[in-house]
Amino acid sequence: MKTLLKLELKKTRLWPCIFAGLAVVAAALALGGMFLAIGHTGGRSDPRLSSLVFVLQMAMVILLVGFSLVAAALCNLVFIEPYTGRNLALTLSCPVSRGRILLAKLVFVGLFTALSYSAGAVITLTVMLLVDRLVGSLGTGSPGGLLGQVLLMLATSLTGLVGLVGIALCLGFWKRSLPIMFGVLLLLDAVVGNLLSLSPLLSALVLLIIFLASLPAWWLLHRTLMKIELP
Repeated sequence: MKTLLKLELKKTRLWPCIFAGLAVVAAALALGGMFLAIGHTGGRSDPRLSSLVFVLQMAMVILLVGFSLVAAALCNLVFIEPYTGRNLALTLSCPVSRGRILLAKLVFVGLFTALSYSAGAVITLTVMLLVDRLVGSLGTGSPGGLLGQVLLMLATSLTGLVGLVGIALCLGFWKRSLPIMFGVLLLLDAVVGNLLSLSPLLSALVLLIIFLASLPAWWLLHRTLMKIELP
């Protein structure tokens, strides 16, 4: 497994995904800072911005949407490109069992996505909390309660990220179409983002449903790749 992971790391162009992840974090910090500024000036345009939890939720929306696109782009490099077109013959000629290769690809994508998203979320939320404390806190509850809400947002968002990418990737590979994959992903992101801005509890439930719905999609993708043959 370690050898296969090293091989994936060597042949996959990760720098574009890394730079894209940094751009997502920068966007989340910029927009999150804007929301904080509005909240500290009275939140007249939207009273919800006077709540620190709501401001952090908006930053998480940006991170979720951005990193779902980054993860989808990585899935294109790891799953779609090697199993379509002229790359298919080279992929199928590998002497290692197809099951081990797919497992290594899945672990590779999962590790990169989880680590990059978690790091981006920790950086974004930490900076926003520090800025909020420096200029006067919007938070009204206990630090422990705020930490619990932040951890819940992080866990549900990461779970939803797996589901969003899984469904979009399965449909995109089925149609052999990148526009369909990204179109489905953006549509799901828009729905989840709107729900996050309305009700955190409802959005968490929807993210859980999306994750559960993605499990058959991941299984179907695995089954398809296991049986794919040269035309």
